[in-house]
Amino acid sequence: MKAEKALEKLGDMFKGWGLGINDWVLIAHYALRFQGYKVKLRRGHFNTIVDKSKLPWKIGEGYEIFPPKGSRWAREFSHWMKLTSFDTDLIIYTSQKLKEIIEDTILYQLPNKKRIRLLTMKGNLKSLDEILVHCKEEEVGEEKGRYLLKRLEDMSRAAKEKGDSKNVCLIEKMLKKYNYLRKAKKFLKKKVNQFKGMVAYKGKVKGKVKIVSGKGDRIGKVSKGEILVTKMTSAKFVSIIGKIRAIITDDGGILCHAAILSREFKIPCIVGTKIATHVLKDGDLIEVDANKGIVKKLNEFG
Repeated sequence: MKAEKALEKLGDMFKGWGLGINDWVLIAHYALRFQGYKVKLRRGHFNTIVDKSKLPWKIGEGYEIFPPKGSRWAREFSHWMKLTSFDTDLIIYTSQKLKEIIEDTILYQLPNKKRIRLLTMKGNLKSLDEILVHCKEEEVGEEKGRYLLKRLEDMSRAAKEKGDSKNVCLIEKMLKKYNYLRKAKKFLKKKVNQFKGMVAYKGKVKGKVKIVSGKGDRIGKVSKGEILVTKMTSAKFVSIIGKIRAIITDDGGILCHAAILSREFKIPCIVGTKIATHVLKDGDLIEVDANKGIVKKLNEFG
């Protein structure tokens, strides 16, 4: 299904949840593409901001949320993903904060004549600046910062191609401001039998590893009882959440997507290991001690 049609269906779902035209905003790459910026797409993935107070269920902690497990809204969300082959982040804002960014949006008409709000380039830069300033903190993580800097570089290229010199200047200032995030600790390829990360949801389990890319490739190959190891999760991973015993990620902090997913579905989770996808492979037998934040390789008799 094409992106605009998927957005029509998403708008219908949001309307059923009580969200009006001013209660949600499409942001990031698809929003910029619709405005003529030829940024790289993370195909099949939307980023949406929603008004926390307008959602029809109780909202807990976190930056992103999911509909409650087993609820009507969760079923509708899952149906939308299957129908459209898209997924979306649900980033929660207070009514006041959402009202503040509305001035940095434009109205965009979909093929069905319904209109949605898109965050402008200026608005997207403000949003990224708010995240980047916290990337030294564990809740967000430096890996997130490095990923966002790559996005900024791509946005700069797209803005130059469009002739948007004003925003090119803003982006260059941001890249200079956050250049310190590029100083990553390089991972040396060596044998590692135990490593640590941050505890997102407690628990202790053993199982075999299944490596899945952050884009969700190979999701269909995950078997019941396996331990999901990935750079980072997205909404697509909800479809396999009932199969897995634990989640381990390279990137992220305690407010990242995987952390929120694990708390919602009560699955042991360790995030921000930096090296999990480098030192583990499919079929490895491991112990995930999410009480202490330790991942340990076992032999078949461990």
